[in-house]
Amino acid sequence: MKKITLCIALLVGFVSHAQWNIDTAVNTLIADSNSGDMKSIGTSDGQTYIVFWKVVAAPTNYELRLQLLDATGTKQFGNDGMLVSNTIPMSTFTSVWSLSIDSSDNLYIGCSGTDDDSGHAFKMNTSGTQLWAITFPSALVVNILPLSSGDNIVSWLSTSAFKATMQKYDSNGNDIWPATQAALSGSSSTSPGDLYEISTGNYIMVFHVIGSGINSTLYAQRFDTDGNAVWTNPTQLSNKTTAFNTTYDGLVDNDIVYYGYIGKSATRFDSYLQRINSDGTLPWGINGMDFDTNETNYEQATKIAYSSGSNYIWAVCSYTNTSQSESGEYVQKFDKTSGARQFTDTAKEIYVIGSENVHAGNLQLVNDQPLFLIKSGNDNGATPTTLNACYLDSNGDFVWPEEIKPMATFSGNKGRIQFVKPVNGQAVTVFIEDKGAGNKIYAQNFTDTALSIDEFNSEISLQYLNPIKNELKLKSNELIKVVSVYNILGQSIITLDTNSNEVVIDSQSWTSGMYFIKISTINGNEKGINILKE
Repeated sequence: MKKITLCIALLVGFVSHAQWNIDTAVNTLIADSNSGDMKSIGTSDGQTYIVFWKVVAAPTNYELRLQLLDATGTKQFGNDGMLVSNTIPMSTFTSVWSLSIDSSDNLYIGCSGTDDDSGHAFKMNTSGTQLWAITFPSALVVNILPLSSGDNIVSWLSTSAFKATMQKYDSNGNDIWPATQAALSGSSSTSPGDLYEISTGNYIMVFHVIGSGINSTLYAQRFDTDGNAVWTNPTQLSNKTTAFNTTYDGLVDNDIVYYGYIGKSATRFDSYLQRINSDGTLPWGINGMDFDTNETNYEQATKIAYSSGSNYIWAVCSYTNTSQSESGEYVQKFDKTSGARQFTDTAKEIYVIGSENVHAGNLQLVNDQPLFLIKSGNDNGATPTTLNACYLDSNGDFVWPEEIKPMATFSGNKGRIQFVKPVNGQAVTVFIEDKGAGNKIYAQNFTDTALSIDEFNSEISLQYLNPIKNELKLKSNELIKVVSVYNILGQSIITLDTNSNEVVIDSQSWTSGMYFIKISTINGNEKGINILKE
């Protein structure tokens, strides 16, 4: 018998033992302690790393800790995570830091001690084992690029030389180059931005030439395996003002880097997508392609994403009016070769300015369609925020009739919002919120059959009514072994063992909405259907 599985079907097989909380106002608590800063990143098998700074008493101020959720939402490292380090000299604040992951799902943490500007880099695995730790003096903005060879490029801003500085380390954390290398643009001070591996072990760094205060100008340079500059001169990416202490969004495809950033001209803010060829040329010209050529409103924050094999780069951008008192959200799609805007020169409105709906966390793609979080509200106490999943089709229109689906609905301010790449039909958000017991980290999962990559099918011939009211009736040509019912969050409603061609399930207590039904037969076939409860 043929058995064809679906990504989301892989998920529902284990959800009945999940620790995810079905109540989106409660969510899943990540750690017992209060946290002042947090980042997360997903693994290839649907687990979620959460790295956070635990608030502790002076003089330590912060401990760096790690939690790992498996795909069922179960915490792997106890109720307060595990200690990464409590010896990093920290003041009462944190600075720009980074997470990255390699093809083996090893985690890399780059951070700085805010009390002495010391740099720190860690490599951890999913078992919580610290594989190496590196400390270097006078280092801010630490970023780590895991290479396909198993080596790593670590970059940082040397506060003694005021240069973007790099060193290459092997898989055990040992220096490879005899001396560090710098990203230079004449005698200017430089700060590292982002690193992208291309072919033959080379990599491209986007970096900042530092101006006054936090102001900067974006440049790029290609480096060989020994850290030597390949292009005769670095390429200036933009003549707009950027900020070296801000993170932007980029990706690499076939040795071409696409970089999304916000640039400032006088008092205006605009979003751009720049294309950087492997030879350092800019086919879209200085600045790249503007998200929107209309200069009425401000384009304040942008995220980009790309699906392998696609012809397009997607982007979402938060808009404000010129006084920056009201906000909304727009979407744009660019031809990856020509840069041509697909949603007109004024982009496509998702939420009108004044709705106070903007994206939060990273932009993800499923079936080359945008999936992201919408944060509704202002985080000002008077209008606390909620987080909701939003999925658009290839035309930038809402997939779901209700437009968005809830993920975090407690009436409170939310910060450090993360949204990791969906795996097996499940997406996860992680955020910090005060639900009355201090600033703590919470996570919430979300599943939907629309997020599946392949159609779930089988040889089962099934009869049923849809929608339902008081009961779900199923009739099959094969003996049904198990019926499992899940809500839109992937939470188990009921699992029924049976050996019958006909199954009747009481649904009077179910709330109105969509449910996913998984049917397994004694022949090993499976079928998934959506049922609407009126």
